[in-house]
Amino acid sequence: MEKETISVIVPVYNVESYLEECVESILNQSYRNLEIILVDDGSTDNSGKMCESLKAKDERIKVIHKENAGLAMARNSGLEIAKGDYIGFIDSDDCIKETFYEKLIHCLKANDADIAGCRFYRNVPNSEDFVYPEKSESYNFVTDSKGFMTRLYNDMGVFCVAWNKLYKRDIIMQHPFSKVRIAEDAYLMCDLAFAAKRIAWIEDPLYMYRDRPGSIMTAKRNFSLAEQEDRMLWIEKDINFYKKNSMEELQAMAEKVYLFNIRSAWDNLDKEAKKFYKSKYFEKYGHMLKTKGNPIKSKIKYTIFAIKLVLS
Repeated sequence: MEKETISVIVPVYNVESYLEECVESILNQSYRNLEIILVDDGSTDNSGKMCESLKAKDERIKVIHKENAGLAMARNSGLEIAKGDYIGFIDSDDCIKETFYEKLIHCLKANDADIAGCRFYRNVPNSEDFVYPEKSESYNFVTDSKGFMTRLYNDMGVFCVAWNKLYKRDIIMQHPFSKVRIAEDAYLMCDLAFAAKRIAWIEDPLYMYRDRPGSIMTAKRNFSLAEQEDRMLWIEKDINFYKKNSMEELQAMAEKVYLFNIRSAWDNLDKEAKKFYKSKYFEKYGHMLKTKGNPIKSKIKYTIFAIKLVLS
């Protein structure tokens, strides 16, 4: 029944408070045929030692110790030794429900899909509680690359991350992670989506995501031009891909996300970044406004912000 192996890659960096809970949740999976790869990315706390202690508990665990190079490179280090037929990624401060991989591999195989995913719980800030997402049958679907990216641009939090998915080996091996500073998951999603013939999804929230305060993406401060460019890199890449392939509607949807990112970050941009992204906003806004793909309410919202920029 469980002939195929799932390689679970867990990047580890200074997470001694969460690591044991994370790994135990993987060890306790109802789908047992797992290869668990802990990649110690140069931790300076006790995380590296904890990896070795956990390895001694279960023969399915392998450990890599390496110099710190960031999340993307840690995942790639795990991919280099992964033997599984399927690949999954778990962040080391998160944990998963015991049927996470059982349900995802069933979804993937039942729908002849290359990627399968699910919804997730999110923690309540400053507590140990998690929020269960509202039920919605709309999250039970099978789609193609265009359909998936359409969903991603309208529901980024659910679809643009690497960790709530299971991948056929060939898909992820052909598209390793790029060394980008911010949003390395989102940077990869377009490539993976267009390499996949089918992507399947289930409504069940099976992943427990812990959003720790003070992260690069959530910290409230003035972003320099260079920092904001890092934050926009993934969506610039997507837009350029659609331009090259004459995919007008998806380009317009990606441009909507581009405008969203500028609008959301505007009050936290420094003077130089505001000057640069003011012109970039109008460049993307013009094409988004005249192209199909986005609802009228989005076009109105970003027109209102365009007026604000003109008057500022």
